[in-house]
Amino acid sequence: MKKYKLAYLSALGLWLVVSIVNHLYITTIMKGEVKCHTENNKDVDYYTENDVTPSLSEEKFEALQQQLKETQHKLKTLQDTTSQAVESEARVTDEDADSFTPQKDYYDACIVGAGLSGVVIAEQYTSQLSKNAIIIEKRDHIGGNVYDYIDEETNILVSKYGAHLFHTNYPRVWDYIQQFSEWAVYEHRVQGFIGDKYVPIPVNIDTVNALFNLSISKVTEMNKWLDQEQVHNDNPQNSEEMALSRVGRRLYELIFEPYTFKQWAKTPRQLGPSVTARIPVRNNWDDRYFDDVFQALPKQGYTKFVEQMLDHPNIEVHINTDYFDVKAQLEGKCAHTYYSGPIDHYFADLGYEKLEYRSINFERQVIKDIGTDTFHFPASVVNYPGAQYNFTRVVEYKHFLNQKSDHSVLFYERSTDEGDPYYPVPNKRNQDLYKMYQEMADKEANVTFLGRLANYKYFNMDQTIQNALELFDKDSPKVVIENVLNLNTGGPEALLQLTLAFHSWMPTRTFINGPGEEKALQWVDRGYPEVAMLKRISSLDELKAGDIYIIPEIDVCDKALVDRGVKVFVYQLGKKLTGRNIRNGCEYISHNYWLSESFGLDLPRTHILTPYLSRQKTNFGPVSSDGREDIILVNHDSFHTVANLEDFCAKRENPCTVTKLRGFNNEQLNGLYKKAKIMYANCMRGSERGPLEAALAGMLILTADCDNASDLRDFPIPRDHLITERHSFEDIANRMLDNFQEEQEKLEGLRYHYMNLGHEYLIKETKAFMYATVNK
Repeated sequence: MKKYKLAYLSALGLWLVVSIVNHLYITTIMKGEVKCHTENNKDVDYYTENDVTPSLSEEKFEALQQQLKETQHKLKTLQDTTSQAVESEARVTDEDADSFTPQKDYYDACIVGAGLSGVVIAEQYTSQLSKNAIIIEKRDHIGGNVYDYIDEETNILVSKYGAHLFHTNYPRVWDYIQQFSEWAVYEHRVQGFIGDKYVPIPVNIDTVNALFNLSISKVTEMNKWLDQEQVHNDNPQNSEEMALSRVGRRLYELIFEPYTFKQWAKTPRQLGPSVTARIPVRNNWDDRYFDDVFQALPKQGYTKFVEQMLDHPNIEVHINTDYFDVKAQLEGKCAHTYYSGPIDHYFADLGYEKLEYRSINFERQVIKDIGTDTFHFPASVVNYPGAQYNFTRVVEYKHFLNQKSDHSVLFYERSTDEGDPYYPVPNKRNQDLYKMYQEMADKEANVTFLGRLANYKYFNMDQTIQNALELFDKDSPKVVIENVLNLNTGGPEALLQLTLAFHSWMPTRTFINGPGEEKALQWVDRGYPEVAMLKRISSLDELKAGDIYIIPEIDVCDKALVDRGVKVFVYQLGKKLTGRNIRNGCEYISHNYWLSESFGLDLPRTHILTPYLSRQKTNFGPVSSDGREDIILVNHDSFHTVANLEDFCAKRENPCTVTKLRGFNNEQLNGLYKKAKIMYANCMRGSERGPLEAALAGMLILTADCDNASDLRDFPIPRDHLITERHSFEDIANRMLDNFQEEQEKLEGLRYHYMNLGHEYLIKETKAFMYATVNK
């Protein structure tokens, strides 16, 4: 920590020096023109012709330049060093309560526990909201019970707290974990050593045949056998009744009863029905332990997986730190606390009874020199239900990911009441006691209890992740976009593109509202299949303070929503209703700076959300005059100018032709774009598709600077292609028709900009907008 702070302070000092030197450099008055950037990031031209500020001498200026280069080099070197220090020391801090030092004065999320629940919350806060999070972990490592490491003696990846096999039927969870690791498909298979033989677990046809010397060969025969064995019970009250109803007494006494007692130190009759209900029973030959659609293991292990989830500068982790020892130091520093530890421990000071948990004791054994491809056991996990064995199962980690080693390492597992809490004990006494703790937890202000221990409920890994994601959704702002499917919004495709950009990275918190559902298939046909996945909000009454509601410019700002604390934004395309909407408390987002400036909106970069032309293939045509004719195409909103245009064409020495863009299909339009020279669009506002498609196909755009906008950084139309007092329509049109090739070169910036726009670009912009809005 000291090394990190020293590096940071040194870098800060050098940054100040560089800032001062840079300031002197860009404000130095040089001969000719100096271009610098203002706070709004606009290019401003300064001329020294009449400036009274004296210039520096050439010698002083060169010395200043050299000083700048040297200082920048030192800063870069120190930044690299600082970055390494942050990576190696500041990411995870190992300290006890006496040396606990939070790095910030305030945290958006204070998280107790670095297991999967807490790590998912931290990752979501930082990636989805760009907020900061601190994690307090009592153990000496991250990852909770999925923590794994390389066994030094055998070079085999092993888990410290027992085998963890990822499996899920939740597509959202599966998609989520793909971000942080490569996954190897792995279908878990377990054997049970019963009597003197290994048999598949869970029970299937092979298990029954082996144990009872039967020859069942059909699913129907297995169903009949099970039906004869089962003690039918429509409402099992405990694990004994549940097991008997599923497999009958013989399998119950042979497998379920002894194994359950060893695992829980209680008979199945003393446990709730959920314990044995979790154990699958098969009527076929399927020997997989799980039948989920998605089953896999992280190729680099779970610890690396968790490290990737925590790889964000806004996440601060403190291990070897008991939250209750440092709770007072975090007082007033946490906007919200997420607690994933035992719920009874949170209220321990009140002196109530404790909940029961079961733990596991692990005994390690190394089998030397058995061969690189040789295993000690027939499966990665072997269960020993028999009472004659004082352990429940053995795990041979060499099986997982087909690891190569001359040796093997085994871990014998024994259940115990002592040690870290692993499993809640599901019986009536504990469930009643938990309800009391849950009622107290519900009254804790700004505290969310999550995960297995805090909910006193068994969660698989996927359920743990799903639970954390859903809790984050519940606590986080949603985005609702109005009239997305309606084709009459002034810019319907832009609105849909914006919605799909939000949906791509926050699908559970993006909603649509308004009519037009019957038009969804039209959007699918136009290249937007994701429209079928968009969810509707049932009512705007669901919007709460902090939620974001985006409306097209044709809608009127709802002051009642603003008064409720909803952040209402108008997506500006060209209408002049800004005054009324701003008075009602709405804010604005826009297609581009030129458009926003046209209507007097001083928007930050984060509020410029740029649509792209189309999901369909863009036709990039030749930018030369070869094959082109003196044709002026007239955009649909400019038909009233056709007579004047035709009069202009008739008077030219080389007459031109005027064509209104009406009644053409896409193929015909693309043909015209590659044949004509000029697209005329009167008073062009926003990213209007027709003129832009024409420009990308090789045409020139002729339009009017009707709103006197000057900020063209993201809508780079050459100024001398805009009709103004200085540049008349006739002058521009003649120049374009007669010097097409030369005028084409001026559109290079516009083409480059729009060629690089697309779905991924808009996703980045929606993230920047969300970060800026929720952290305002």
